[in-house]
Amino acid sequence: MANEKNNLKVGRVFFEPDSGPDVKKVTVLTLDSHVENVVTLVEKFQSDFYPKFKRNAVETRNLLIRAAEKHDNAKPETFRVTYQSWKDNGRKSLGYSFAGHRFKVSDDDRYVELLIRLHHEFSVEGIVNAQAQLRALKQYSDEEIKRFPIDLYILEMCDQIEAELETYAFMMDVQPRVFMDFHSRMHEDAKTIEVNPYPFGEEEICLPLEYYKFDVPAKDRSQISEALEKGNWEKGVNFLRKMIVNSHKDTDCQQKEMILCKAH
Repeated sequence: MANEKNNLKVGRVFFEPDSGPDVKKVTVLTLDSHVENVVTLVEKFQSDFYPKFKRNAVETRNLLIRAAEKHDNAKPETFRVTYQSWKDNGRKSLGYSFAGHRFKVSDDDRYVELLIRLHHEFSVEGIVNAQAQLRALKQYSDEEIKRFPIDLYILEMCDQIEAELETYAFMMDVQPRVFMDFHSRMHEDAKTIEVNPYPFGEEEICLPLEYYKFDVPAKDRSQISEALEKGNWEKGVNFLRKMIVNSHKDTDCQQKEMILCKAH
């Protein structure tokens, strides 16, 4: 797409309302904000949280941090706005997708690359295959290969905790993430989130969320809704996508600080 390199790198999108084709407001979280926060969490993840692997942590720590820094690099090229309509209940919903982004990032180190490829997956099959690939390369120690599933879990957990924090910040609630072993709760101040278990020691962690928020003009809302309602979904979602990736040109960047803490 033209001028794609000048587009905003999108990390997350919230539509208001979140159902139907008539979107009135859009909040766009920046990708850089998300990635920087995930890296912060990875760096603060306590090495003794999994005691049996403490002695191996240093060996792959830098590789894990590099994977955290690069894990979403392909999101800008895979970002799409989506629209779904369910015949059984008549519900219609706007959404977005980064489908395939984890398979489009490469790294010279296969350990880093495999962490990125699997960072939305934690399956026995995926881990066994990854470890077999690392073993076949004959450049990693047995201890490093044994460390792989723990590093993968740390990356996934930090990624999902940060994503949950974003949802609390802008939706005030979250859907349970059953594939990650943690629970969360928002305090009454609407900015402090308890996480249990809390793998970051005793300290609270302040994470800044950078975002753009804009109203969709009535004329544009009408054009988007008309295209979607008439079945011209591609025209409708591409129009909205263009507005999203250019939102930094017409609106100021805002910041909201959220706090992670240990459950009391």
